[in-house]
Amino acid sequence: MLVSLIPMPFLFHYYEISQYPESADFLFIFSLFFAGLIGFLTLKVKIRYIIFVNLITIFVSIWLGAAFITPPNGSWFAPIGMNFAIVWTGVVILVVELILRSVFKAVLSRK
Repeated sequence: MLVSLIPMPFLFHYYEISQYPESADFLFIFSLFFAGLIGFLTLKVKIRYIIFVNLITIFVSIWLGAAFITPPNGSWFAPIGMNFAIVWTGVVILVVELILRSVFKAVLSRK
């Protein structure tokens, strides 16, 4: 559960906006790998705890985003806002974690 506390929604947007604004090639692959790792590591954890920890992570990510991310003019944050983009990314990561967790659980329970 400690790995779940890494503020991945913040890191996703910080890396995308601050480090490589034109192309962040492996960002999607790394995010998918991170969600798969969390899904695998939380096989024996109740879903409500996973959701709770991810909600904490989303709130921390919003706070870190307000403190460290300065969106450039004309960025894709403009129509929806930075906070909503961070929340949306956190929810997508949570859903992918839960899907991969159920896939891992189904595959490992067959053995």
